[in-house]
Amino acid sequence: MSETDKVVLLLAEQADQLWRLEQLLLDHGYAVLSAVDRIQALEHLSSSVVIDLMLVDEPFAGPLTGAALIEACLPLRPLMRVLVLTQNTERSTLHAQAYPVLLKPVGLEELGLAIAVALRSPPVQPWL
Repeated sequence: MSETDKVVLLLAEQADQLWRLEQLLLDHGYAVLSAVDRIQALEHLSSSVVIDLMLVDEPFAGPLTGAALIEACLPLRPLMRVLVLTQNTERSTLHAQAYPVLLKPVGLEELGLAIAVALRSPPVQPWL
């Protein structure tokens, strides 16, 4: 399956960051489903669309953290890969073994490579 066959769910609450990440993904040939909050992300996750990667740009507001959202949706989407962007150094080391976490700021080239690697990696299955 080529990059153009891959669907990425992008969750980023800041409009400028959402746009920048959308452009990166589109430039690399990915189909993009965008979500500006966890409600939109959950709507996409409940749809029948195959989502190959969920890219979460933290932090985001509300009681449901990025980790909680990921852990809630992965049993329903067992083949989905996950990649998290965060400024929280503690968070980046805490969950790095369950799924890839990149510490911000991250360059576009590094992010593009991390996305490609995540899509070639086995699915995340923290419940096993």
